[in-house]
Amino acid sequence: MGEAKQRKTFSQRIREDQPFCIFCGGETPSETVEHYPPRSIFDGKHRPKGMEFGACKECNEASREADLVVATLSRMMPDPKTAAGREEVRKLINSVCRIPGFAQEFQPDWNQAATLNRLRDIAPQLPSWNFVRIDGPIVAKSMTVFASKLGLALHTVTTGRILPTSGAVAIQWYSNLQAYQDALPKEFLAMCGPGRTLRQGNFEVGEQFRVASVVPDEDCAMSAHFASFRQSFAVLMFATEQPEDVHKGWSVSPGFLKRPLAVVPVQQTPS
Repeated sequence: MGEAKQRKTFSQRIREDQPFCIFCGGETPSETVEHYPPRSIFDGKHRPKGMEFGACKECNEASREADLVVATLSRMMPDPKTAAGREEVRKLINSVCRIPGFAQEFQPDWNQAATLNRLRDIAPQLPSWNFVRIDGPIVAKSMTVFASKLGLALHTVTTGRILPTSGAVAIQWYSNLQAYQDALPKEFLAMCGPGRTLRQGNFEVGEQFRVASVVPDEDCAMSAHFASFRQSFAVLMFATEQPEDVHKGWSVSPGFLKRPLAVVPVQQTPS
């Protein structure tokens, strides 16, 4: 039995341990293995093992466009230091600009001087005075899909449970500019501590991805997470089995990847 299990592929072992899709409430058999955050987030698509999940094919593939947009946004700061890194960013930008409307949406702020004047108190701290709008519908939808899916994944990691379809995930995302404006959720971050990253032996990706989590109740019905991606953006995610906890705001339920998003929260912040 032990030798037979060792001969199984990595994908087979994950699906055996997680026989149901974690992204649609555990009601659909897993058909694939989803790496989340996806490989495209990481330099050279090279990530340590960890955070692999059983997923149905539809939930796995439904975030493909969102993953591409977010992978591109995650490279906005800092600039890559190697020729290979710069080439990877070039390919990402070429790919993401094939999404209809994205090239028109993701443009420099039309009034750089006005933005700089508005931010004059923190301007000396900023690494760049080239501001980019990130409040368009494609970016907003992509970030919403990505963060909500990541919230479901992190809930499973921290509680050992799949969020049921009766539960909900609420998200908020932050630009790097908001970090310079001291607009991150400081009280929550103080509760979380320094956070963690993916690690495999000496290989770790803390400069590319880091997450801090809190599970406030012993029954593991809730979890909250704050994940940062390079120096580009961060997302706050709140998952609960009691959807009334988030009904005052915007949220999605497991299985949302199989349904159109009725409302997408848009944030009015330059990066």
